[in-house]
Amino acid sequence: MSLIQVATTSVSNVSTFSITGIDDNSVYKLVLHELYMNSDGARPRMRFTKSSDSSADTTSNYDGKTMDMYVNQSFYDSNFTNADYYNGFSMGTTNTESLMGVYYVYNFNNSSEYSFITIEEFTCNNAGEYAGRVGSLCLTVNQATNGFMWHSSSNNIANAKATLYKVLGS
Repeated sequence: MSLIQVATTSVSNVSTFSITGIDDNSVYKLVLHELYMNSDGARPRMRFTKSSDSSADTTSNYDGKTMDMYVNQSFYDSNFTNADYYNGFSMGTTNTESLMGVYYVYNFNNSSEYSFITIEEFTCNNAGEYAGRVGSLCLTVNQATNGFMWHSSSNNIANAKATLYKVLGS
């Protein structure tokens, strides 16, 4: 397996940011790191972007399941249906309280299938709690999607870096 970089972005103090570039039926890999917020406890919220105009799909058609694993707590299962975004971990305001994630991306360019991703995330929040998350997210709409958009649950996103890769077979 090899990767071809499609797009990359670095942002600071923004209300939203996007990364796009999915334009065929390949599997893609999104790497997100150093994402932290301007307000303690704020959460990054992710949506898929529509290929027609690269705007966020704000419909209540996001379904998913995740398992959160905290270092000194029990595991937490989360199922969600008919949500209008994917809700990330609560964050802090420095790079030591940031989110890192790897997401594999499927069916985004196929308007006859649901767009979906697998989720692998790690964070240390503003309370100093370390946590990981695994799961998946699906947009239950038959439309082509071309990327991702994030916004904050409160205030702005202080910092984020994202890189999108196309995955090539070995």
